Amino acid sequence: MESGNDLAKLTEREKVCLRQWLQHKSAKEIAVDLGISHHAVEKRLKMARLKLGVASSLQAAQMLDAAEGYQQAVPQTPALASSAGGGQSTFIRPLVLGAIAMSLIAATLLALMWQPLERSTPAAGDQRLIREYDQQLDAVLNALLTAAEIAPDGEIILRNPVADERFIRFGSGYYWQISGTGQEDFRSRSLAGRTLVPKVDTPSTAALSYESNQFPNEPLRVVERTVRLTGSDVEWRFMVARSCRELCR
Repeated sequence: MESGNDLAKLTEREKVCLRQWLQHKSAKEIAVDLGISHHAVEKRLKMARLKLGVASSLQAAQMLDAAEGYQQAVPQTPALASSAGGGQSTFIRPLVLGAIAMSLIAATLLALMWQPLERSTPAAGDQRLIREYDQQLDAVLNALLTAAEIAPDGEIILRNPVADERFIRFGSGYYWQISGTGQEDFRSRSLAGRTLVPKVDTPSTAALSYESNQFPNEPLRVVERTVRLTGSDVEWRFMVARSCRELCR
């Protein structure tokens, strides 16, 4: 019973790191998947070890896995998850199955929306190119909105992180950011410590698209939208941007 009480002390972000640790990922690999620094991952793993009173992150991950009653190493057998018991697993399993389905949808979506644009008329102000850019940015924005949820500790998490490697690679020209008043910015790894600055101070619940020169020698096309998520009183501003050197002259 005592271990169950200790597990209840874990935050959702700590649990996410433990689940990935059980898949034999390093702190840096987990950081890439979650879009955070590896120092943040190590801090969450350390807090989990302290709360559970164990010496290693693997022990902590195994305790969580045993309590949740499913093995992430075999996602091809979801029937195991639906038949297993356990208090926390009743809530966790639907999210796991939903995340698998969302992964398939997201993979198809990303394959379509990041196809190269036609470059027959790359002149500045070309309305067709602008529409295509905005449609692609809107698709990523909607994917982030669909995947976002509020953890029990009030922090924002993504059930299904954006998998496109361009949002992970430093300086790729593809970026996303989620920010909220009084909250730490949640940014794509590709930003490499930089921050997307919104065009206007007043948040908008409708999607806004615009050009920005906030990064030296890298003009951006940006789309942003502000929403309130279930379980949070914070206004969360979602921003997606990509380099537009061939469009923004």
